[in-house]
Amino acid sequence: MMRFAPLARDFYIPKGSVKLSDKASDALVYVYTSAKDRLAAMAFHGKAVKPDWHHTFANDAARERKIREHFEARRRWCEWKQERRDERKKPHGFEVGHILYASWGYEQTNIDFYQVTKIIGRHMVEVREVSQVAADTGNEPWMTGKVVPKLDAFTGEPMRRRVNGRSKSVRIDKVRTAFLWDGRPVNWTGYA
Repeated sequence: MMRFAPLARDFYIPKGSVKLSDKASDALVYVYTSAKDRLAAMAFHGKAVKPDWHHTFANDAARERKIREHFEARRRWCEWKQERRDERKKPHGFEVGHILYASWGYEQTNIDFYQVTKIIGRHMVEVREVSQVAADTGNEPWMTGKVVPKLDAFTGEPMRRRVNGRSKSVRIDKVRTAFLWDGRPVNWTGYA
């Protein structure tokens, strides 16, 4: 099997072109005049070998507008990427005492409540299952009801779990994922 070395960016760049770079992003543009005496430009970003675009233009204003759009788009991309990095560095936001709930089941809806008992670093928490109290109003249909957690009434052993930062959730096991409880009674259903 024959292997080829990756092409270098220099392969694409026409001789005699002028390099324009954006200091606020990783964008580069090479401007030149084509063999047919047309205004042309070729844009790259980061360490990309192949150009993002390669166009000829009817006039200088159109070429400048396309270059400006490319630089602005790359700035927005770099800002978005930096925001994502910063967001991942933030702690998860759970505090000791927060209540989480997991709704799960097949042909019925089971509800489990968990209380955060310890914060372990930026990405981990310790949770324990707590018992629940009926919060029925009497108007619920047959085989349904509402429950709320009973704070500090632990029924399970402490579990260390990683916090999913995007959804602010904790994966309990393969079936259950616990989310931050909003304080309202949670509906359950039964199966006879």
